[in-house]
Amino acid sequence: MFWTIIVIIFSGFLSILLYRTYVVFTPDKAIFQPCSSSIDNHSLQFDQHRLQTFQKLLQFQTISYGRNKQNLIEIKKCRDFIKAHYDDLIKKYSKFVELHDIAEYSLLYSIQGKNSNLKPFLFSAHMDVVPAGNINRWKYPPFDAHSDEEFIYARGTLDDKGNLFTMMEALKEYLNVYGQPLRTFYIALTHDEEVGKSGAMGIAHYLSQQPFGHNGQFEFILDEGTIILEEAFPTLKNPIAIIGVAEKGSINIEYRIDVAPGHSSMPSASTAIGILARAVDKLESTLQPSQFGRGPELSLFHGVTPYLKFPLRLVMSNIWLFGPVIQLVLSRKPGTDAMQRTSTAVTSISGGEKENILPTSASATVNHRIHTADSCRKILENNRRIINDDRLVSHIKSCSEPSPISPYGKHIYPYRILEQTIRQTFENDHHHPIIVVPGLMVGGTDSRSYTNLSKNLYRFSPFVYHHNDLNRLHGDNERIRHSDMQRGLNFYFHLILNNQLVNISETKLNSEL
Repeated sequence: MFWTIIVIIFSGFLSILLYRTYVVFTPDKAIFQPCSSSIDNHSLQFDQHRLQTFQKLLQFQTISYGRNKQNLIEIKKCRDFIKAHYDDLIKKYSKFVELHDIAEYSLLYSIQGKNSNLKPFLFSAHMDVVPAGNINRWKYPPFDAHSDEEFIYARGTLDDKGNLFTMMEALKEYLNVYGQPLRTFYIALTHDEEVGKSGAMGIAHYLSQQPFGHNGQFEFILDEGTIILEEAFPTLKNPIAIIGVAEKGSINIEYRIDVAPGHSSMPSASTAIGILARAVDKLESTLQPSQFGRGPELSLFHGVTPYLKFPLRLVMSNIWLFGPVIQLVLSRKPGTDAMQRTSTAVTSISGGEKENILPTSASATVNHRIHTADSCRKILENNRRIINDDRLVSHIKSCSEPSPISPYGKHIYPYRILEQTIRQTFENDHHHPIIVVPGLMVGGTDSRSYTNLSKNLYRFSPFVYHHNDLNRLHGDNERIRHSDMQRGLNFYFHLILNNQLVNISETKLNSEL
């Protein structure tokens, strides 16, 4: 009798696991037909003319070194080039297309739709770039925009001139093919995303005075962000497109200690540098608490689960049971660990004046990228408990709270359109279809400035990254594939096109609508 009960319980337990594995979690389906691969009105080509224009855009050294320290001469040249290159849009479609100069160097294109009752949307990209670093480590000079058969090498290809160029070319193509759209939309091109937000804030202020802007009713906002990853999971051959539905926050904390001076021949038991070093060691060796399941990372795993092979699919389908194991696996790599917790990085340290004088003070700055389930106040309190030394005084140098988590899922119109447009553009392997999931953006974008316009803020760049591409962003030998540029053109074109729908029918639609 006892063993019968055990067998029944075990069978029931196993049935629950298998039911969740093969019934609850099933692959999603595409509702738009894939883009045509032929040269027609609905499939844009990254041809030689577009390549040369993109190279010219990349050759402007629009470097942002720091706050109030930018190469404004080059930024102005870049801005003027964009205005001149797309001036025909203003002239040809002057009845419904306008260009606004914002914060002197940023640009805002306004495309008024026929139906004023439809909520508008906003695309955003930026023209400034980070410094190239040691140019001797680059395969080609970072502002030559060298192109070979597969790649274009230049600072800004991935961040963020690739997005800027493909969305502007898509706008041009859409207007030439369809003319005035039904739905109003805007394209924002900012000049200081890397070091400030005056461009984005100026654009947000202007749009707040437009219809639907004053009460935060824009349909959605799309900014640069998370990307398409290949070989992201063990046993998984499908590419994964991650739509950033939230951004981590950021806090910079300075820890400082001041003590009495002394001679190095008669050192005290604990010097200022020693006390600070022990505190820094504690912060680095003690992880902030895991917030797994309290942010969009849980939905990311749920979206990937149906495509995994057994037994990994069994584990991921039953996170309620295997959650602690998954947290442990994630914590083994910095990239995956950052998904589930607030990260800690000691970024600067100073102390001491002379070789034979005991330091009277020492300080260190710690940067945390804050998970959406945490806050600046919570991290400051966690650090106080970890350090456990009242001799150190903390000072918050800057703090930006995590963004709200934007709505996502099949029932959210703008998210569904974005998700399905990604499938439409990148669905080129029926055996390994692209997986589209929500995720967390670990960096900061201009989208933070647009929270007054909409609750639907999404961050996505339509480019495919391999593992060896991840360090190129803000690193050496930044580059982008010709094929990515072509798919980027078609992604933005079809995203504009698909957003002319008032609602979505869960049946297959023709890509030409």
